[in-house]
Amino acid sequence: MPKKIDLSWYSLVIAGTIAMTTGAVRAADSVKLGFGPIERAVPVTELETYAKQGRIGKELDVFLGAIPQRDRQYIREFLRTRADFSERQVAQFLNSTFGKKLLVYLGDLVQVERDVNGAKAIRTGLISAAADREGLSVINFFRKYPTPSVRLNLEKGFEVANRLDRLDRDTKQIVAGVEQLSAQLARSEPKINPQVLPNLALAGQYPVTRQTETLRDRRRSRRFIVDFYLPQGVPQRRPTVVFSHGLASDRQHFAAIARHIASHGFVAVTIEHPGSDLKQLQNLLEGRRKEVFDPREFGDRPQDVSYVLDELERRFPGLANVQQAGVVGHSFGGYTALALAGATIDFDYLQTQCRQGIDAANASLLLQCEALKLPRQSDNFRDPRISFALAINPVASSVFGPQGMAQVQIPVAIVAGNEDTIAPAAIEQVQPFTWLVAPERYLFVVRGLGHVVDARSLTTAFMPSLSNVIADNKIPPLSQYGRTFVLALVQTHVARQSSYRAYLQADYALTISQAPNQVSILRSLTPAQLEAIFQSPVATSDLDRRQLITRLQRRIEERNTPLPLKK
Repeated sequence: MPKKIDLSWYSLVIAGTIAMTTGAVRAADSVKLGFGPIERAVPVTELETYAKQGRIGKELDVFLGAIPQRDRQYIREFLRTRADFSERQVAQFLNSTFGKKLLVYLGDLVQVERDVNGAKAIRTGLISAAADREGLSVINFFRKYPTPSVRLNLEKGFEVANRLDRLDRDTKQIVAGVEQLSAQLARSEPKINPQVLPNLALAGQYPVTRQTETLRDRRRSRRFIVDFYLPQGVPQRRPTVVFSHGLASDRQHFAAIARHIASHGFVAVTIEHPGSDLKQLQNLLEGRRKEVFDPREFGDRPQDVSYVLDELERRFPGLANVQQAGVVGHSFGGYTALALAGATIDFDYLQTQCRQGIDAANASLLLQCEALKLPRQSDNFRDPRISFALAINPVASSVFGPQGMAQVQIPVAIVAGNEDTIAPAAIEQVQPFTWLVAPERYLFVVRGLGHVVDARSLTTAFMPSLSNVIADNKIPPLSQYGRTFVLALVQTHVARQSSYRAYLQADYALTISQAPNQVSILRSLTPAQLEAIFQSPVATSDLDRRQLITRLQRRIEERNTPLPLKK
């Protein structure tokens, strides 16, 4: 089976563009693959033959021969795939800030000729292929690429590969190190017998009604939709939890978990943030918006949550206790949760991180660097009613930095997944966790968790033909963990029920975890401990990327060795 990808929509655009432009380099009659002074041409006909028939031509064999069979099949599948984007949709995305940055970045990999950036040619090829009746496929993109001379900069490509390789190694080391520390912590804790504890993954005793409303914050001239999940028959005012979705998502992202905790007696609210929701992305592709998201969302999102708390107090004074409130967020919503908890934007730190441009290993920088467009005084969105924050796969390392994260003084939890390709655990969750100084903090590291739990469904909404190469990460254990640990956290730190702390012990997580989706919990991690983790050995994959690069270099050099002259 070909290797599958775990990607959200906006990361899929990045990956798809990279894949198609890699093919674009092989445009026109042939593709020049450059490595230092060596260049080797691969006929486009060989690529087309391989895509349609699976036969590898002489020149293509120089490159595919260095790649394992399972990965060759994945490449072939991608070569044959058609992306269901129209000319207008492609043009709209490439005209956005994200699109323009990607084109310039990719243009250094896919050059018109040596040292000539190919951004303009890439754009023309993608739009022209999308406009053609055969649609936007890699092979059709070859046909539409506008220049006869296209050069794939393998040196730059290897730099990117090495960066990804280092991140992969870092992630493996960190996950192994966290699991070891969590096991040590578990041995020091009282043993937990899950059989004697209530199963928090089961629905609670209260019936739940959902009430959908459009809220209007006249002060900000902002309208947004919310779903109120209201427990029925509760004896007194109940604590409140507000949920904030990620970029290009909507309020349905947290619908199931919101209903679940409402059944346990909480007032739960899911927000749809205009300017960074799914509709914003759809409007971009349809020509009604110019950007993937509005940078003002860095300020509007936390203010949306504060406004919801105001409205709850006004609309449901006998039901919602907004002085006992928590916030849960995913990805961009993780930023939102941390901002409400007191984390402040560090513009100077962010500026230094953004000078390097796009980081192939951390796509979330594309989002975070947009915060530089905010006024410098827009750095503090703390709401004193928030007593607990849960950030799941947050994008926060550069926008807050060490100083900004250190401002959080309330209980906080961060969830990291070892398969997150958008906000990598090593960079975006584990290291920022070491910057926290809050007296109560938790780090959850979950094996098998990617950035988007159900990437296949999200992808199908835009590109049905690509759903077969997207990994389906909708794994039942992850859903059970979510219901259990989110409920335990909000019971402990929002409802202030200390009896639920047993569920937050490392020993409990270790006991209920099911392979291959183990959960590890830490309550502290110092920079010194993190540094020690990096000093430990780490297991390598079946084919180390550096070995692959070395093998490919050797094959290119061997095939380009001139034959000896005949005497």
